[in-house]
Amino acid sequence: MERLFSLYFHFVGVGLLVTGIVAGSILNIQYKRAKDLQAKAIILRAIKPIGLISPFALLLMLVTGIGNMHSLGYTVLALPGWLAYKIILFVLAVVSGILFGILARKRGALIGQMAAGCAPPDADATLKGYDNQMFLSYLVLTILFLVILSLSIIARLGIQ
Repeated sequence: MERLFSLYFHFVGVGLLVTGIVAGSILNIQYKRAKDLQAKAIILRAIKPIGLISPFALLLMLVTGIGNMHSLGYTVLALPGWLAYKIILFVLAVVSGILFGILARKRGALIGQMAAGCAPPDADATLKGYDNQMFLSYLVLTILFLVILSLSIIARLGIQ
């Protein structure tokens, strides 16, 4: 029963994470298409709550993942290869997500300054750099998620 409970909430965490990645990517595309700063600022305010889903999803996945490992009888020193790789990639995703959040906050602050008319002189070039980095961040997080998911599927199929 404990395993089913942990597995259920692990899937809830995966669903929340996918929601954050997909919705954030869609809104980021809308942000890139927006012509004026006011529209960009509105879209960024819509992305903010979606971005707050990710830390909760990652924490939920971490706790339930540890529960799943425990219920399967794995210890930290005796992990199968696929699970060790999955944990390493999960840590990379968490670090990437933290850096992504810092970058998103900087971009939002810059857009706010630009909309208010009190931006630094090189704001356009800085914003273009932030936008490119955000696109790359979404791409990296999507690839990391797909690789982690693939490792889980491969393990369930027994192809190790």
